[in-house]
Amino acid sequence: MPRAAVLAFATVFASSALPACSAAHKLEVRESRDKAALAEATGEYWKGVRWGDVTLQSKYLSRAEDQLAVAKIAASPVMRISDVRTLQVAVDPALLSPPYKGDPSATRREGVVLVHVEWYEIAGTRVVTEAVEQRWRMDASGWAIDTTRSPLDADRPW
Repeated sequence: MPRAAVLAFATVFASSALPACSAAHKLEVRESRDKAALAEATGEYWKGVRWGDVTLQSKYLSRAEDQLAVAKIAASPVMRISDVRTLQVAVDPALLSPPYKGDPSATRREGVVLVHVEWYEIAGTRVVTEAVEQRWRMDASGWAIDTTRSPLDADRPW
């Protein structure tokens, strides 16, 4: 095969492969960015839980009844959190298909977070350590806890 034909073939092949690589790369970058945003949202939410900052917690609760429950728990504290660490953050690799266009509250991506929590009751002497799995959803305004799939406990704000 003549050198010019090989170069022409290579040019056509490379130009047809670049858009596919570019689209895959864009999806990876988007997934990475969404995962980082979820990790940041998780950190802020749990900072609010640990220090009793209801305003910070409510920022990541989209349902009014959940915000009210958190405020009620914070008003009469019976427990303290001694340690919180995010163990794992995972986002669904695929963005949900675009029926969300035009609806800012529609879910665009879902994620799961695993958090290590150490807490104790103020009147008690035992320390409880547990791993908490939370489901989060992303809409046009950002990440929020999906309390329909990860309901808040009646006695504690997570």
